[in-house]
Amino acid sequence: MDLPKIDNSNLWDKTYMILKERIVRREFKPNQKLLIPELAVQLGVSRTPIRDALNRLEMDGLVKTVSKVGTFVCALEIEDILDIIDTRLMLELWVAEKIPSLSSAELADKIGKLEAILEQSTNSINQIPFGSYLRSDYNLLFHIEFINIGGNRRNTEIYLSMMNYHFLAAENDLFTKEMVTSAIDQHYAIIDALKERNTDALKAAINLHLDDSRIRLIKQLQANGGKL
Repeated sequence: MDLPKIDNSNLWDKTYMILKERIVRREFKPNQKLLIPELAVQLGVSRTPIRDALNRLEMDGLVKTVSKVGTFVCALEIEDILDIIDTRLMLELWVAEKIPSLSSAELADKIGKLEAILEQSTNSINQIPFGSYLRSDYNLLFHIEFINIGGNRRNTEIYLSMMNYHFLAAENDLFTKEMVTSAIDQHYAIIDALKERNTDALKAAINLHLDDSRIRLIKQLQANGGKL
């Protein structure tokens, strides 16, 4: 595979982002072994930023290192989806518990940010090509903004690191327009519960949304052979 040589500014971040993009787009295939010397030559960098990038990608769950064997691209399987959505559910329900402690002004500000994302999402879905819409990933923006309500930076980082499966699914046509429009409706239900400060309704809306996402995505993954 031909990879672009990169300049020396922000070298380590650029190395990481280029390799991540190739993995998410599946230009590097599941279970493919990544050879550090080869990657270094193709990118025109030393081996050190390559090693750093692979370490970061392993923390992202996109590659795995086998001792004395090498580093391999991770395949996304149904068990991974189940684990990730369970963790997402745990974090989002944790945020729901924080809602009663927010002042009216704080909550209104948070809701305003979520509504702005959702409005842009709703307007865009029928105005731009579906592939471009998925790459904009309004769904991720909505959920990260929701997690931010909890005020825990590490939880936001954990949540974001888990969402690489979402990029994989988008790049490999596992999302349908019907799935996306259904998710938008469920996001509106989450906002309605926030406006009412109804914690039980909010938890119910979160559970419904993530359960629906789990069912739909697993069905698509099964149709794709059970892994990606």
